[in-house]
Amino acid sequence: MAKTSAADQARPVVAIFVKQHFWMLALLVPLILVPSLLAARGQLTAQIDEVRRKIEGHISALQNVRKIPQHPNSSWANDIDTSTMRVKRETFAEWRKLWDSQQPLRVWPESLGPDFVKAVDALKPDAKLSPRLLERYQNNVRSLVRELPARMGVEDGMGDATEAGQAAPIAPQPRVRPDGLRPGEGPAGKAAEASPFFAVWDAGNQLRIASTFDWDKKPSTAKVLLAQEELWVYGILCDVVARMNKSATGPHNAAIAGVDELYVGYLAAEDNPGGVAGGRVTRVASTQASDAMAGPPPDLMAPGAEQQVIAGRPPNPRFAGGPRGGGAVPVQPGPPSAETGETVDPDVALRNWVYVDFTGKPLDATQLEAAVDCQMVHLMPFVLRVVIDERQIDALLVALSTAPIPIDVRQVRIAASSASAQQGPTQPRSDAALPSGAGRFYDVPLELRGTVGLATPPNEKTVGLEPGQGDAVAPAEAENKASPAAKAALFGRPIRRRMAT
Repeated sequence: MAKTSAADQARPVVAIFVKQHFWMLALLVPLILVPSLLAARGQLTAQIDEVRRKIEGHISALQNVRKIPQHPNSSWANDIDTSTMRVKRETFAEWRKLWDSQQPLRVWPESLGPDFVKAVDALKPDAKLSPRLLERYQNNVRSLVRELPARMGVEDGMGDATEAGQAAPIAPQPRVRPDGLRPGEGPAGKAAEASPFFAVWDAGNQLRIASTFDWDKKPSTAKVLLAQEELWVYGILCDVVARMNKSATGPHNAAIAGVDELYVGYLAAEDNPGGVAGGRVTRVASTQASDAMAGPPPDLMAPGAEQQVIAGRPPNPRFAGGPRGGGAVPVQPGPPSAETGETVDPDVALRNWVYVDFTGKPLDATQLEAAVDCQMVHLMPFVLRVVIDERQIDALLVALSTAPIPIDVRQVRIAASSASAQQGPTQPRSDAALPSGAGRFYDVPLELRGTVGLATPPNEKTVGLEPGQGDAVAPAEAENKASPAAKAALFGRPIRRRMAT
């Protein structure tokens, strides 16, 4: 039997496919094309949706731009420049207003002479007073600082700091009671009290302050200006204490019985501002020396506060021996700078740690010059430790806040230890330090720390103005240049047009 090949066997099938291929392809093509078309349609729909979203996003952005009342064109740029200039002028006006409001504070003593007052009032930045006037201030500054106890209404304790031949201290006038008798007099006019004063100011504190104004050499102009500024601030705080005791009839009912410590500027600046690194809360129960050397316990320290302690107190030519000890030293040229090799200007070092920033951190002269927030106002720190009737603490805080110059009390510590009295943090001052016969049962030691805001001379260049632009007034049409429609859109109010009648 003959064998058939595969080609012979396929011939009938091929013949049938050739004869019926139309109908076979008519069934096969839809099975292939329909799924492909469906997949392509899905991809095309996704692409169309994506493009539609982009188009709608662009249309929305265009509509938002259309709603802007003033488009960023030349007119818009002019309006921005006008608004910026107006803000600069307003800032300069407020700066000048603050400066003028403190004019009653910046009154130079008449004892310096009218020529001195005239010269210092007309003093321009970087200008200097004549050597004759500088020597006059050196000779009179001791008498000026000795006026502070009289302003506070306490006994003068600065006599030991005054050289022989200087003017005698100004004696405070004893107050008069409502019955016409002085505090030290009884009904028959006999002495009943040892002291005619209602409060005492620690003599050591007075001597320390006086020593910073005891100069052996002729001062520089910068030294005179900074020293007088400190005297103004000291005078304000002394006036506050005096006002607190104004209504008293004797030491027994004076609001403030004693002032343990009063410092401003460099002497009041803190190495540990605000006690952020701990150590401000003392554990009285601990008596071992090892506890005192161990530092504050971990629970009294803020997280990361150990890095916020200021590394070291920079030197200031007016002060020596740290913030409390030592005396004043003459101004001498400093050593050459390690960076530039130039001699350090002693007038620059006079500004070290005299002011602080708005967080209470003391600033050296370089930081003060670079600090933007210190261009218009200088914050001088102060510390005031007193023995006060605890019922009068609120009144003292109010008196400070309503002073004629901005005083910001940032720390209030009741029963704080006093460096001058050397007493514990919870022990009241003994009656031995108070005027005799003063039976006081509500006294507590109080420590206040804060800043006094001192305006700096207005400078147009600091706020970005040219000389004379601070006094110029912008034309009204420039300030109201926007159209009514733009203004209404800006404030979100419909436009109301007045109908003609």
